[in-house]
Amino acid sequence: MGYSITIGEFEISENPDDGIDCSCLSFGAESKEIDSAPAFGEPTDRCNMRWPSYSVWSDCLEHAGMKDLFFCEQGHLIGGHPGVRLITSELYSEFTDRKVAFEAKYPKVEATYGNQKSNFEGDPDNPECNSTYCRIIWLDYWLSWALRTCNTPVIANS
Repeated sequence: MGYSITIGEFEISENPDDGIDCSCLSFGAESKEIDSAPAFGEPTDRCNMRWPSYSVWSDCLEHAGMKDLFFCEQGHLIGGHPGVRLITSELYSEFTDRKVAFEAKYPKVEATYGNQKSNFEGDPDNPECNSTYCRIIWLDYWLSWALRTCNTPVIANS
C-alpha cells in the first residue's frame, strides 16, 4: 500500500452510479502528462502522478529536509489520506529554499536511482541522495507547473 499523489488542477468528480440515492463526490487533481516533464525510468514518467509507498515517501521527505512541509507533527500527510492540499507560492518558496539547501549539502548529487539503503549511505557512485533528488526534481517541476498553469493548484492524495 502507499500514496497516489497527483499535483495539478483541483477537480471534483461525481459518481452517480455508486448505488446510493445521492451521488458521491470525490476531490482530487486532474492527471496530466507533459513530454518535457521529469523521467527517471518509472511507470509514471512525465506524469504529475506518483505512487510511493508510505515509508518511501516519508523517508525521502525526511532525508530531503522537507517532511514538515508535507506531514503534520503527528506524522499524518498534510491534506489527509485521502485528501487535498492547496499549493501556495509560500509553500513553493519554502520548498525551493530546502531544495537549494539539499543541493548544497550534496554538491555532487545527480537525479538517478541507485542503491536503496535506509541509512542513505548507499553506493558512493550512486548514493541514496540521488534517488531522493529524483523525487525533489519531480516535486519542483510539478509544483512550479501547477502554480503557473492551474486556477486552483493542489496536491491530491488518493
